[in-house]
Amino acid sequence: MSSIRHILVPTDGSDNASKAAAFAGELARAFKARITLLVVIAEESVMPGAWGVRPGPGGGPQGTMTVEQVRSALEQRAQEDELPKTQEALGDLDVKPESVTVWGHPADAIRKYAEDNEVDLIVLGSHGRTGIKRAFLGSVSQAVANQAKCPVTIVK
Repeated sequence: MSSIRHILVPTDGSDNASKAAAFAGELARAFKARITLLVVIAEESVMPGAWGVRPGPGGGPQGTMTVEQVRSALEQRAQEDELPKTQEALGDLDVKPESVTVWGHPADAIRKYAEDNEVDLIVLGSHGRTGIKRAFLGSVSQAVANQAKCPVTIVK
């Protein structure tokens, strides 16, 4: 375990992501590791926003926006809404965590980021889906655990 130098904490701003961040913060302090917070924005979220068929990135109704405007608004929302809560849950760290936003399918993007950036451990929250919801919606945490080349800790 002394080889943990870089911990990846994927976040969606949820309570489970905050629990995972708190656990990752404890590990980072114990191992003097650095943390990267990763927000993955699904490409599928862009077109409905651009077409105006669902509430805009700010939550309210929107008119037609360009794809680039929707992408920019979604990235801004991640920076303003999802990351601060997760950063707070980490607690005090010796090294300021890096925050990264990427686009793609969450499980694939998490795995790829970990492989490309010498991540030693992924710590992520579980949404706790069971039964039919899990069968239809899948489980990002399960997919990451099955696909990642480094250890994965799932926090409930």
